[in-house]
Amino acid sequence: MPAAKRSAATALEDLESESIALAFGASVRALRLQAGLSLNELARRAGVDAAYIHRIEARGAQRPPLPRRAVVLAIAAALGQDARRADQLLALAGHTPAALLELGGWDHTLAMVAELLADRTLSGPAKAEFREMLRLLARRWARPDARAQFSAQTAPLPPPSEAHETHGVE
Repeated sequence: MPAAKRSAATALEDLESESIALAFGASVRALRLQAGLSLNELARRAGVDAAYIHRIEARGAQRPPLPRRAVVLAIAAALGQDARRADQLLALAGHTPAALLELGGWDHTLAMVAELLADRTLSGPAKAEFREMLRLLARRWARPDARAQFSAQTAPLPPPSEAHETHGVE
């Protein structure tokens, strides 16, 4: 690969990493404030240094690399998050959510779902309709004690920005 292309690819990867880190840090901060916790209290509960939590939440250049899986799980537990929210934080930190790891390998159907939801040509309303159909199907086959999870409209972390094109399946 020529140096210019390699440099552009590296710059794009750095930009994507920065964007992921911003989303993770903003989510941690929002959840901490929602829980009414100080930086020090969250750090104490998670077993990490308060300065590290501060850097995770920071929007500037002092932000550390995304935390290891165990640290993300410790932060989620310290924030009192359920398994679904912990998985969202894991995904924002660039880790595979536990729910996907439990599948034990590649799942072609889930890959198709992910590709559809990542398709930038699908409109926001089309994606919302697709998600609702998935919720209905999941609720149909869910264990009775898990059905409430599929009924609840759990907001993703952070809120999605629907800046996609407006043509899609209606």
